[in-house]
Amino acid sequence: MGQSSRDGSAFSLRFLLFLSLFVWPEQPSLAAAPQPCHGGTLEHTQASDALPVPPTAPERPQTSAAPDRKDRADSAPHAAAGLTAKKKLAKKFRPDANPAPPDFAAPWAPPAVDDAVPPVAADVPCAAPEILEAAARRVKELVANLEEFTATERVEHSKLDGKGKARAPETRSYNYLVSFHEVRPGMLSVEETRNGSLLPDSFPERLATTGLPALVLVVHPYFVEDFDIACEGLGQWRGRPAWQVHFQQRADRPVRVRSYRVSHRRFPIRLKGRAWIAQDTHQVVRLETDLLEPVPLIRLQQEHMAIEYRPVEFPRRKLRLWLPHSVDLWVDFRGRRYHRRHSFRDFQLFSVETSQQIHDPVQPQ
Repeated sequence: MGQSSRDGSAFSLRFLLFLSLFVWPEQPSLAAAPQPCHGGTLEHTQASDALPVPPTAPERPQTSAAPDRKDRADSAPHAAAGLTAKKKLAKKFRPDANPAPPDFAAPWAPPAVDDAVPPVAADVPCAAPEILEAAARRVKELVANLEEFTATERVEHSKLDGKGKARAPETRSYNYLVSFHEVRPGMLSVEETRNGSLLPDSFPERLATTGLPALVLVVHPYFVEDFDIACEGLGQWRGRPAWQVHFQQRADRPVRVRSYRVSHRRFPIRLKGRAWIAQDTHQVVRLETDLLEPVPLIRLQQEHMAIEYRPVEFPRRKLRLWLPHSVDLWVDFRGRRYHRRHSFRDFQLFSVETSQQIHDPVQPQ
């Protein structure tokens, strides 16, 4: 069922989306870009260099008289230029511009969310509206309390061979800074830097995955109505009871959570996924997402993401926040397959706290 926001007021959202991939200069990139959304706009926090999609050619007027020879001659150069541009664009984004990837005999990524549904208790009713309302309160508390944090981020990037086996990983570390707050009611801002820079070229193979904090916003009241949502039942995560909630992008709603940027063009990505929401605290403890369908135009065949959240204590403020502990990404993109893992430690809040460690959740008695 689709879920609705509480106030329906017009708003503008500005945040760096969960996954962005930048490759310089001709390689593909994944990024957010300005687009209309429910009475407002979704603005990218970085300077946008997206090229506009070529406008649709106007319909030819119906006429029984053929144009005279001079008119045809005058229009020929413009027609030729337009045809050349279209040919270049078609060649650049032709799905078969590169050879198809080899068939992988062995599994190379975890099952998609719809391929393997974790078991749930058979005799426990699950009321999605109440669960989502409680989870939304937790996400709003996160936005209100977080404002800014830093962490040490470790990225391990591996290419996968034709049998799905990972080659030796390339490892990078970053000083990760995130600003995450509500500018005013109805306007969110999530911005991030790594080693003080927004540039993507410090990532392995210059493929930058950015916007990691933002995916949890799928249960925020501003976004939840963009998805069809169903509660699958009461399952478990790491030994704790957790509600399993399936979500899928609605066809009649704008895509505001993910997009790929390829050679400066933006391609919205429709997602489906599953959230694990702790039964006792209603914190989101895990998220998994997959593509709702492949995107042949940019040769994006498959993608699976898994994000795990852990509680982080900030004693000076007597505050506990659930923040990303690890993010795993498996992607089949332009004939290559990768696995990338982000992990985080040494959290600091407002740049003045002493280092904080992520803790394992307390097991129920």
